[in-house]
Amino acid sequence: MQTNPKRIFLYLKLDAKSFMRGKTGPFFLIVFPIMLILLFGSIFGSSAASSKTPLVVQNLDPGNVTWDIVNNINQTGLFSVDIIAPNVNISTYIARNSIDSALQIPANFSANFANGVISLTYYSNPSNQIAAALGQTLSNEIAQSYNSNLTGSKNVLLVSKPVLEKFTKTIDYYIPGFIGFTILSGVFALIYQVPNYRQKKIFRQLSFVGLTKSEWLAASVIFFTISTFISDIILVGIGYSVFGANISLTVQSVLLSALVIFLGMISFLAIGLLAGLLTKEENSASLIGNVIFYPLLFLSGVFFPISDMPAFLQVVSEFLPLTYFIKTLDDLILFNNIQATVLPIIIMAVLAVFLFVVASFIATKKERI
Repeated sequence: MQTNPKRIFLYLKLDAKSFMRGKTGPFFLIVFPIMLILLFGSIFGSSAASSKTPLVVQNLDPGNVTWDIVNNINQTGLFSVDIIAPNVNISTYIARNSIDSALQIPANFSANFANGVISLTYYSNPSNQIAAALGQTLSNEIAQSYNSNLTGSKNVLLVSKPVLEKFTKTIDYYIPGFIGFTILSGVFALIYQVPNYRQKKIFRQLSFVGLTKSEWLAASVIFFTISTFISDIILVGIGYSVFGANISLTVQSVLLSALVIFLGMISFLAIGLLAGLLTKEENSASLIGNVIFYPLLFLSGVFFPISDMPAFLQVVSEFLPLTYFIKTLDDLILFNNIQATVLPIIIMAVLAVFLFVVASFIATKKERI
């Protein structure tokens, strides 16, 4: 049978119209790839840090040369220097304040000044790529400051250590992010389920046997609570037993982490429910779900630290709720920093209750859900 170019053209027009009428096709083919290239280009497109990395400095030998070094580090524009007193235990300070980068100038700096080799200690978070990479830049700046104060070639030995002695593997720092990913799954759980149930009239069928929307919502919360905790227990178990992750598993940190996970799950179930109520079909749900899911996934510190991002994206991340859930889990299971989590947990609880009350009220009162 001979191919007719006119019929091909007609089918082409039909396919184009069908594609453009759909809500998900143009988004995933055109808009979504543009979003990804802009996002990853902004994060990874520059070889240099686009914002200052906070650097805690402890000077145990406050001579003229050492303060010149600190001033030169500050003037590079790469670090935001915060000086702590010599009598502070730097390891304790790092743990209590969840520090990613710290420099300690030893007490024998001046005594060894004429020997030509000075040893300093640089603490960095292995998962913070910029903090780790800036160690060499820091070493060069110290060497320049050192040589400017004494004629001759001098060597600076910068001893790199993880911010916490017991953490020596990058996997330790990614576990909170992976837990955050399981929390976020609640968005997709209900954002698809609500329009699907509505389209197939499942809610109406359930009402015929006496089941209410409140009972359905309660069942959903119980189901996702159990499944989320099972997933997180398996995740932590694999990290601990297979990869040797060193995380804080004290009674306090475990209980508070469980509370944070529960509050996060409730919050994102509520967000998913609200988004699902705004959609009438599954295709629309897919679009809205991805618009919510991917910015949260890439900008909240799930796969890479927020401090690695450009300054404007760091500002955006401050308005994303998942950012605070992951940061609080960092404080709990990495640094065992209980004090720093009290206020964030209170804020999370208020947010979770507010979102869930609003979402459940709309869901149960809306007649044609």
